[in-house]
Amino acid sequence: MRSASRLAGAGAALSVAALLWATAGPAAADPASAGLAGLAAPSVRSPIASDAFYFVMTDRYRDGAPGNDGAAGGRSVTGFDPASDAYYHGGDLAGLTGRCDLADPADDGLARIRRLGFTAVWITPPFVQRTVQGDSAAYHGYWFTDITRPDPHVGTAQEFAGFVDCAHRLGMKVFVDVVVNHTADVISYPQGSAYVPIAKAPYRTAAGRAFDPWSYTSGTRFPALSPTRSFAKTPVVDPGFAGAKAPAVLNQVVRYHNRGDIDWGSCVGRCEMDGDFAGLDDLMTEDWTVVRTLAQAYGAWITDYGIDGFRIDTAKHVDPYFFGRWLPLVQETARAAGKPDFTEFAEAWITDPAQLAELMRARSLPSVLDFGFQDAARQYVTGRATGGSLAAFFAEDDYYTTATTNAYGLTTFLGNHDMGRIGFFLATGTSATGPALLERDLLAHDLLYLTRGVPVVYYGDEVGMTGSGDGTDRNARQDMFSTQVTRWQTEQRIGSAPVGTGSSFDETSPIETHLAALAALRSSYPALATGAQITRYGSGPVYVASRIDAADRREYLVAFNTGDAAASVTVPTSTPGSAWTPLLGAPATSSDAAGRAVVSVPPRSSVVLRAAQQLPQPAAPSVRVVARADAITGSYRLTATVPGADPSTVTFAVRRPGGAWTAVGSDDARPFRVYVPAVAGARGRVQVAAVVRDSAGQVATSAPVAATLTPFE
Repeated sequence: MRSASRLAGAGAALSVAALLWATAGPAAADPASAGLAGLAAPSVRSPIASDAFYFVMTDRYRDGAPGNDGAAGGRSVTGFDPASDAYYHGGDLAGLTGRCDLADPADDGLARIRRLGFTAVWITPPFVQRTVQGDSAAYHGYWFTDITRPDPHVGTAQEFAGFVDCAHRLGMKVFVDVVVNHTADVISYPQGSAYVPIAKAPYRTAAGRAFDPWSYTSGTRFPALSPTRSFAKTPVVDPGFAGAKAPAVLNQVVRYHNRGDIDWGSCVGRCEMDGDFAGLDDLMTEDWTVVRTLAQAYGAWITDYGIDGFRIDTAKHVDPYFFGRWLPLVQETARAAGKPDFTEFAEAWITDPAQLAELMRARSLPSVLDFGFQDAARQYVTGRATGGSLAAFFAEDDYYTTATTNAYGLTTFLGNHDMGRIGFFLATGTSATGPALLERDLLAHDLLYLTRGVPVVYYGDEVGMTGSGDGTDRNARQDMFSTQVTRWQTEQRIGSAPVGTGSSFDETSPIETHLAALAALRSSYPALATGAQITRYGSGPVYVASRIDAADRREYLVAFNTGDAAASVTVPTSTPGSAWTPLLGAPATSSDAAGRAVVSVPPRSSVVLRAAQQLPQPAAPSVRVVARADAITGSYRLTATVPGADPSTVTFAVRRPGGAWTAVGSDDARPFRVYVPAVAGARGRVQVAAVVRDSAGQVATSAPVAATLTPFE
């Protein structure tokens, strides 16, 4: 998958549609609709759309090389204290790699993860850390000093190479967590840590001239800065860490914003991007030297080790132009290393789809972690929201649709190392216990695996880990191997007894078995992973959707029931007069001549059904398009109407007068929509059109419609 910025090159991040406004196409001598039919295209899919990710905190998985634990010298020096949830416990790359033997059931490393059906592994940052800050160690990996080599706590360069090689031999991709917003905290300020707004103390060049760093992001030059004259605060480096960062450029204090800590109680906007995140040194990402340094250093992990992608931490806390400049450099390195499908997904803790999508559209990110899905799924499986709420959530997927992105490439998840585990949400958010609690956990994972997006399972969820206290942060980072943290030995687990002094590898959890079955189901029927998702029903405790296999012209139904009683609902389908075979759950059903099918779902359970008949041959298609302002985003919504029930795909196109048609996105689920940005002045006067390709390959175009896509109030 390629983002718009990779086509645009360096400079401000522009969506595909915005590129159209900025550049006039060649003159068109053909009639208004000429060339439109050739734009018909399938909805795009990310290089990771078929994958399932296992997200693992390396320090907490398995200790394969006790010699790197650093037990001598005390935890304030080594960071090692396996009895404390705040320090290193000894997990490392050697333990995570294991023996790389799929045939050995006792191999608890990557082979175990692959046997559970995962095709990709995402690890916490492996880079050299500031070992201890305050009352905690950097076991999580987000306090780096040196991003050019692995931290000795997790292993050596050779062990990292062996880890990647093993993953690839097992058919797994490796994604590395990277940080572009900050480094470890080694800078302090004599003036104190309180954030100082730009209005009170603007940035100044070394010569004393006030300037805005954002105004320099479209070029490659950046003003010379002075440690004593350029910043709101005077940066002072801890003498113990002078020269500790690598690449060496990162030791220069003028490469940071130096404005003080983000005040989470009052900060909105610019302060989120140039304030220190919990005191961590905030990089001046507007500076091209910083952009190139981060691209080269992280790019070396692609070149040297052959990793397959990045998960990008704290993405919304860098300037809005950074990714439009950094990602093309990363992709250039990946292509040169023979990794044309290298891709990224980013963290931005935003639950509203319109806002989260805008982070992708405006900042050139190819994908983000879908915090909206996490919230919607959690509310649904705990019984606090209905199937209608879930339907309403998926209806907003069109915000993500562009010529290069859509919701199918989002990484979906149920919990994580910051907010807590799905097991904790279920155990504290419902009255369920015993088998009923386990059923809700399995239902949550059904929803994760069988709806659109790329599923990410947080390590330990597969053995029913929950949490204690508030369930967040340190309380959600348990050990897979035998733990010395006392409260973790007695914590509730879903589907099994507390672990005690044993290891999570010693027992088989029903959740593990279920995840392996879900992975096998997705592998056997790829439409359940990447097929178009069409909502069919959402009300009360039930949600039902179709997944479409475009190649086989076959429809599947996935249905979920969060209620404590069985439910039967009648849903429309695109496959009339067909038997439907159960692939998960029971019973079978059939659709009548109008395509209606009765779907029965047991309590706290899911059903997958496969149509025995292929989709019927549709009548010749037709399509019309309208453009309307979208008050939620300030953009314009293009909507296409296609008669009938065939699971077609609609490609939307825009052109300036006298220019060429440019596709701005393809949507494969009704209602067919895309969103394009408003543009001021004459460039906002355009024509819009739609091209439909039905399931049988028949194509039709709409009549072009004049539209004025200028800003509105």
